[in-house]
Amino acid sequence: MRILSSILLSSLLLVPATMHAQEKSETSKSIDLSFNGIGVSADLFGFAYSLLDDYTSAELAIEANLGNRIYPIFEAGLGWCDTTDETTLIHYKAKAPYYRVGINYNFFTNEEKPDPDHYIYGLARFAWSNFKYDVNTPPITDPVWGGQASPALSDVDGSCSWAEIGAGIKVKIAKGFHMGWSIRYKVRINQEKGPNSNMWYIPGYGANKSTCFGGTYSLIYEIPFK
Repeated sequence: MRILSSILLSSLLLVPATMHAQEKSETSKSIDLSFNGIGVSADLFGFAYSLLDDYTSAELAIEANLGNRIYPIFEAGLGWCDTTDETTLIHYKAKAPYYRVGINYNFFTNEEKPDPDHYIYGLARFAWSNFKYDVNTPPITDPVWGGQASPALSDVDGSCSWAEIGAGIKVKIAKGFHMGWSIRYKVRINQEKGPNSNMWYIPGYGANKSTCFGGTYSLIYEIPFK
């Protein structure tokens, strides 16, 4: 009986210790999303669009670092276009700000310590822009009465919202500084245009198509939080 009592007493003493060890193990496996700092970046690739296409942009972004794993981000920029279509000779002009909100996710992670310096990330964004645009057409000859007219529309209201998904790479180049590249697939969600015209360019989106691709090349400065 004394032996049985000793066994029962030992078992009762081991139960709290086992539960404590299990809770500690589960806690160590939980994802750390502590606030680690803020990153401020400027997109350098937007200006290169003027060499590749008929529009360009300037863009800044601010992102929070949660556990070196999740990065909520806000992007704001200014996009503009002043071009004439080579086929139709229609001149189009627009200039307006645009905005994006979303998240980056660091894929170079493990349960203990995600790498904050060099990693590949996935991204998702919701974006929108409200703007005005001008459309000027070449002279049109009236087939009945003759004569020519050049229809022109100024300050036509337009707006558009779209979604972006993609991936990017971020690398450390110096203390506090990173470079980042991203490729994005854009899907137009909704647009509002003038009753007598269609917008050729959407600030922040690009040429007005149902889908398109875009990219960024950013210089990032990390502000640590200690």
